[in-house]
Amino acid sequence: MIYSEFIHIAELVGTAVFSITGALAAQGKRLDILGVVVVGIVTALGGGTLRDIVMDAHPIGWVRDTSYLWTAILSAISAFILCRYWRYPRRILLVLDGMGLALFAIMGAQKAMFYNMPPVIVVMMGVMTGCAGGMIRDIITRQVPLMLQRDGELYVTCALLGSLLYVSLHGYVDPRNLALGTMLFIFILRMAAIFGNLRLPEFVVAGHRLEPHPKKDQENDPS
Repeated sequence: MIYSEFIHIAELVGTAVFSITGALAAQGKRLDILGVVVVGIVTALGGGTLRDIVMDAHPIGWVRDTSYLWTAILSAISAFILCRYWRYPRRILLVLDGMGLALFAIMGAQKAMFYNMPPVIVVMMGVMTGCAGGMIRDIITRQVPLMLQRDGELYVTCALLGSLLYVSLHGYVDPRNLALGTMLFIFILRMAAIFGNLRLPEFVVAGHRLEPHPKKDQENDPS
C-alpha cells in the first residue's frame, strides 16, 4: 500500500471515529436521528472545513471527495442504532479519539505547509483541524467545550505540541517519517494524559478559592 492510500484510509477512519464521538455526545439531549447525524457530521468535518475556509482552499475537502461525508453520515447512524442496544466502553472510544486527533492535527498542518503558510499559521491550522470539530460539537450539545476545560486531559495541548514539533522538524526529516512520527507523538501524549491523569495548572488568583467542582458537590451531597 502506497503512502497516499494509507493516509486516505487513515483519514476515513479518523472521520468515522470523530463522527461516532459526536453522535455519542448527543446522548441524553433528546435529539432524533437527524440531529444525531448533524452533530456527527459537524464533529467529523467541522475542523477541516474551518481550516479550508480560513486558508481559502477550494473546493473544501469533503466537497471534492464525498467519501468523507458519507463516512461521517454512516458512522453517526451506526452509533445511533448500536448504542440503543450496546453499552460502549468509554476508554476504548477515547483511545480511538486520540488516534483521530493525532491524524487530523498533522494532516491539517501538512495542508497548511503545502499552501506555504507561515509556521505560526501551520501550527494554528493543525490545532484547528484536530480540535475545532469537537468544540462545535460541545457548543451544539450545550456543554462547556472540552478543549477549554481543565478536565480536557491536554486535548488541545497534544495537538499544539505535535504541530509545533512538525513545524520545527520540517525540512530536516523525511516528510513521511515526520508525519507518522508526530502523529505517534500526539497519540502517546494524549494517552498519557488520559491514563496518567495529566493536567495543566488551573488559573487561581492569590487570596481566592476555586469554585467548587459540581461533580464533587454531588458526591458529597448527603441527600
